[in-house]
Amino acid sequence: MTEHYVPPHLPELVQQVKYKPGWEFRLGYDVEEDGSGGLQLWITSDTANSFDFSRRIRVLHSFLVPSASYNRDTWAAWIFDRVRDVETHEAGEFFRIDDVREFAPHHSNGEDPYRVWHVSDWKTAAKSSGDA
Repeated sequence: MTEHYVPPHLPELVQQVKYKPGWEFRLGYDVEEDGSGGLQLWITSDTANSFDFSRRIRVLHSFLVPSASYNRDTWAAWIFDRVRDVETHEAGEFFRIDDVREFAPHHSNGEDPYRVWHVSDWKTAAKSSGDA
């Protein structure tokens, strides 16, 4: 197995993170077929299902770790920012006006599910992960 660069401080911080019950934080390495990828922060969230609140759902959120020589405090802030990205995503899943998810995350391939979008139609809001 090839050795991969892992920034100082990051593994220790990831192991020490505590957030909401059922949430998990870890580092992993993954490369897609197109060659994109590398070292990633994986956050597994545990939350109510935004379409059926009586059910829980666990979702793996992957964030590419930047090739940076951050100090400990900057890495801690970077991890915190990724938690906020997940929470922003979840806010878009749950927030509705007149039963329309106006800021629904875009899940389809090639989309950034952490960007806030104002959804203009139900067809876009109703797409599932992996939908083209």
